[in-house]
Amino acid sequence: MRDLTRWALRSLMRVWTASAERQDRHLPRPSDAPQAHAGGIDSDRVLILGCGPAVGWGVLSHQLALPGWLARELSARTGRGVDIDLVASRTMTAANALVALNGIRLGRFDAVVVILGVNEALDLTSVSEWHDRLAALLAVLEHETPRNTQIFVLGIPPIRSIEIFRRPLVFVADWSATDLNAVSARLAEEAPRTTFVPFSPMATTEIDRHRTAADYRGWAALLASAMIDSLDSARLGITGDVPVRADGAGQERARQAAVDGLAIVDTPPEARFDRLVALAQRLFDTESALISIIDHDRQWHKARVGLETTEFPRSDSLCAITIDGDGPLIIEDARSDARFSDNPLVHGDPRIRFYAGFPIESPSGERIGALCVFDQKPRSLAEVDQVLLRELALLVQRELRLPPGTG
Repeated sequence: MRDLTRWALRSLMRVWTASAERQDRHLPRPSDAPQAHAGGIDSDRVLILGCGPAVGWGVLSHQLALPGWLARELSARTGRGVDIDLVASRTMTAANALVALNGIRLGRFDAVVVILGVNEALDLTSVSEWHDRLAALLAVLEHETPRNTQIFVLGIPPIRSIEIFRRPLVFVADWSATDLNAVSARLAEEAPRTTFVPFSPMATTEIDRHRTAADYRGWAALLASAMIDSLDSARLGITGDVPVRADGAGQERARQAAVDGLAIVDTPPEARFDRLVALAQRLFDTESALISIIDHDRQWHKARVGLETTEFPRSDSLCAITIDGDGPLIIEDARSDARFSDNPLVHGDPRIRFYAGFPIESPSGERIGALCVFDQKPRSLAEVDQVLLRELALLVQRELRLPPGTG
C-alpha cells in the first residue's frame, strides 16, 4: 500500500519540492576548496560524501561547515591531525554518488561518512530502490577501501527540520525519510565495517541562512562521538583486519597520471609557490627550500630558494623517498645516516646534511612530490616543527587546486 501511495503522490511531491527549493537560491554556501584540516603530524583521513548537511548551506566556508568542525572535533578527541576531503552536491543521490567518486583514490581514507537520502525522501523513492542503490554504494566503498576503514551512514534528518520544506505535505516527506532510515539501519547491521548514525537535528531557526556554524558544530560532535572508537581501534591495530595493499606498479601509474593531469611539470615559476618556499626557508631557518614534483625518472622543482638547479635524478632524490610514506621524512645528519651517506646530493652539491620533507598530494590523493627544507649543517629531530612542516605542505596542496597563474 505504501508503494502505491508513493506512486500516486510522486508527481505532486516533485512540484512541491521544486517550489520549495526555489527559496534556497539566496542562501549562503561555501565557495572555498572542499577540504578541511586540523593540526597534527599523524593524521586521520576522512571522506565526506553526500548532499544536504554535507553541502554547507548557510555558511561561506567549509571551515565553518561540517568538514571544518568535524576535523577539529576529531583532532581534539584523538590528539592527532585530521585531513577531510568533501565530495558533495545538492543533487547527489545514492544512484549518482559513484559517478561523483570517479577519480578519488578511496584506499587512502581511514573513514568514509555517507550523507545521502534527503533527495530520495523528497522524491518518495521506494524502499526497495533505496535498498538496492545504497547497498550497491556501500559494497563499492567496502571493496575499494582498506579493511580497517570504517564507513558511517548518517541518517536522513527529519525533512521538517529544513526551513524551506516546512509547509503542507512535509509529513509525506518525513514519512518517506523514516522508511528509508529503517532500511539504512538494517544494511549497516549486515555490513561489518558500516555504522548507522541516527540524526534528528533541531529545526532551522535562522530562515535567511538555512543552517549556522553552530548547527554544523553540533552535528560534528555527534559524528565524532560515533567515529572516535573505530579510529582509535584502527590506530592500535586491534580491528583484526589486514589493510589491503595496492599493487606497487599500479600505484605508480596512478601517481604519474596524477602528475600528468596537473600539467604542472616544466611550467614557469609562479609567485604563489615562490612565496611558500620563501616562507618555509625563513620559518625553518635553512639555506634551501623546495616544492618538488616527482616526474618519471626526475625530481623537478616547481619553486626553490637557495638552489640553482631545476631538477635532480629521481634515483638520488630524498623527496622521492618522502612520498613513499604519508608523514614527514626527517634526516638529522645524512652524512652519518647509512641510508643516505653515499647519496650524490649528500657528498656532492648541494651537500645536504639536514633534510625535512612532507608529501604533497594531488587533488585526487596521490603523493606527487614534497615540500622540503634542507641545510649543510646537521640538526636534531627535536628542533623540527613537524606540525608546521605539514601545514606548509597543505598550503601547497590548496594552491594545486587553483588554476595555473592564480595569485
